[in-house]
Amino acid sequence: MARRTGHDNIYSMSEAKASRMERSGGAQDAIDLRDIIAAQSEIAQAGLDLRQMVDTITTKLQALTGSIGAVVEILDGDELVYWSGSGSVKEHVGLRIPAIGSLSGLCTVKKMVLVCTDSEVDPRMDLKACRQVGLRSAIVTPLMCEGELVGVLKVLSDKPSAYGARHVELLQTLAAFIGAMLHSAFEHERVSAIVEKALAVDASAAAILEDERWRVEALIASNGIRPVFQPIIELASGKVVGHEGLSRFDAPVPLSLDEWFGMANRAGMCVELEVACMAAIVGALAASPPIDGYISINVSPKTLMEYDFEQLPDRSEQGGWVFELTEHSEVTDYPVLAQRVRALQARGFRIAIDDAGAGYSSLRHVLQLAPDIVKLDISITRDIDKILRNQQLSSAIISFGRETRISLVAEDVETVEERDTLLRLGVVYGQGYLFGTPAPLPPA
Repeated sequence: MARRTGHDNIYSMSEAKASRMERSGGAQDAIDLRDIIAAQSEIAQAGLDLRQMVDTITTKLQALTGSIGAVVEILDGDELVYWSGSGSVKEHVGLRIPAIGSLSGLCTVKKMVLVCTDSEVDPRMDLKACRQVGLRSAIVTPLMCEGELVGVLKVLSDKPSAYGARHVELLQTLAAFIGAMLHSAFEHERVSAIVEKALAVDASAAAILEDERWRVEALIASNGIRPVFQPIIELASGKVVGHEGLSRFDAPVPLSLDEWFGMANRAGMCVELEVACMAAIVGALAASPPIDGYISINVSPKTLMEYDFEQLPDRSEQGGWVFELTEHSEVTDYPVLAQRVRALQARGFRIAIDDAGAGYSSLRHVLQLAPDIVKLDISITRDIDKILRNQQLSSAIISFGRETRISLVAEDVETVEERDTLLRLGVVYGQGYLFGTPAPLPPA
């Protein structure tokens, strides 16, 4: 027998090599080599599926060493987990044993092959766990992956002194190969998990977008867009100078306008929905008695760039068309958009900036696009008679409007006090519930 160090029964690598003299010559070496090559080939055929590969490892180890079972134990904090097992160990996959007080745990500390000849008398063994899996003798070897210890490989027998130096060297040789295979498998699993997560996210996002596209298409196809019109008046006289054409959506699931347009924008259908709204407004105008004043309709920068507004019926005699730029899509190129605005203005269309003062973008539109009309947002007009800072902000916009010959329309005016304050500050036009609610046009 190979030399042992006291009662530890520990085979170091050098001791295992020294014990080769116990083997029966070169023929046995050749058989071992063929066994190892065959094992490597069979394990490699499992591919990079981590579970399949590890299960193949344990099955092959059991057969090569004549064991009743083999197990791959993975280090998890201060415990070792039976991750994959064959033979008598298979039913115990998932078993956790303390790293301290076990032969496997000692193997992870010493990072060397350890041999137990009899668990009943070996103080390093967890006797309860050994009896649970039917272990009397065992070999355990460190399992290294890219220089890091990830666990151990272990074969076990129900007989004492079942293993010799040949088994030790066989296990060491396979462990080196398995470590390299595990690295590839771990990396493959990590990348696959990332890819699968990305695909799942993409698939989920794609499914949501497809559903949103379907809902917008269904809304348009079902004629679920109901146009309403709200008057725009001259504050001093109360005279109606125009109407804003707005849309209400009749759908099984009630959503706000912002939610509908946000959905359309995500689904790449913002232009289609806005064009459908314009078509409904034009249809309502055609089916009702003529109304004086301009018609103002909401369009995103994208629609302003892409739609042929020459298709709209001529309203030059009544006051024309005004296109209110909304925030339904982002402006990516102001010089190009400004050129488009100038071209439309040259054809008699007017451009308004909606919700001015509500954020940075709306004021930037005012500076970059030279609009004809600026509409003061509700955040400025609401309680403007009571809030000094709102008066100061509106005064700055009003002063700029005078210098650049831009008309101002105060939106969402609801009280007489708000109207009187706006008049005092110099705002000429207003729109809001004080003057009229959005309503359908009467039939012709």
